[in-house]
Amino acid sequence: MRKTSLLIALVPLLVSGCVSSKRFSNTTLVESTELKHQKHTGQCWSFASTSLLEAEAMRLGYDIPELSSFFFVHLNYLDNAKDYLKNKGTSRLNRGDLTFSVLEVFEKHGAIPESVYDGKLGDLTSKKQMNNRWKEEDEMNALIKQKLDSLIKANTGIDKSLAIIEKILIEYIGEIPQNFTFRGKTETPATFAKKFLPLEPKNYVELTSYTHHPFHKKVMLEIPANWRFKKYLNLPIESFMNTIDNALNNGFTLAWDGDIGAKEGFKDNGNVRVKGEYEDEKLISQKQRQSAYERGTTRDDHNMHLVGYTYDRTGEKYYLLKNTWGKDRGMDGIYYLSENYFRLRTISVTVHKDAIPVEIAEKIEM
Repeated sequence: MRKTSLLIALVPLLVSGCVSSKRFSNTTLVESTELKHQKHTGQCWSFASTSLLEAEAMRLGYDIPELSSFFFVHLNYLDNAKDYLKNKGTSRLNRGDLTFSVLEVFEKHGAIPESVYDGKLGDLTSKKQMNNRWKEEDEMNALIKQKLDSLIKANTGIDKSLAIIEKILIEYIGEIPQNFTFRGKTETPATFAKKFLPLEPKNYVELTSYTHHPFHKKVMLEIPANWRFKKYLNLPIESFMNTIDNALNNGFTLAWDGDIGAKEGFKDNGNVRVKGEYEDEKLISQKQRQSAYERGTTRDDHNMHLVGYTYDRTGEKYYLLKNTWGKDRGMDGIYYLSENYFRLRTISVTVHKDAIPVEIAEKIEM
């Protein structure tokens, strides 16, 4: 476990050159890999989650390359299609997703480096090319749904149906190699993960904080992206925030799921504060957080990688999140969420279970 003093020393890895020391100080930042760019694809959930996996491997002392986000995207499309087929088209066919799904695909299949499979992102450099990719993904999603609905109507078997969907995925985002060479040796996704990413998915937990479910228990949170029906550990807001700080103070990073739809607050300059409702509140309460969720002003529409926190000149706390929209947005790609914005607009975080403080863990009923 890294001490806080060591974490502070790591600040130049991500923040140097993007934040004036006159604006922020007393920064705690956990070591992680370089910023990713999702290049106008709709797969932020996988980019944020693979960044978490990389940071976790680094925390354990492994020399990890950049992981392929589209490896998880590709295989998750097949999982989602299989679920849609089994439910005869009544379940959600989802473009967005959650860290849950990355962990499930990782557990079943392993992982591969970005250099081996990039989902056809490598050649996208211009804004025009990226916009075209967004249109292509829309086209791919529509084609997959159209084809699945036709296959269900024709009562086609699941294996044959998935083979047809696989061909669509290969056409649009490329074929996943079964074997590849990495650092001079032949690997498969499973052997690569075993060597370079020896993580146990069961050791990661999704945390949330809402009063319509009992606290200190795992609950089913009502968000559309959770088509796998995974459960979240529900904590009171102060325990939720204390767990996050405890994680960062002890060398753990977290995957973040939350709302950026409140455009009046989520500024593209990276300085994100509460605007509109609750703008003048000194500290967002559990009741206010709950109200925003129930009224739909807080939704799960984006995922980022939470890597630290800092303070501005007035002493206000900000959480540091690696976004995937490029270094020209935010503060060199990093978004600074004020504590109030974080408390109000965060749906959930994913973290290793060892990051939960002992006094909170003792109250949990699994």
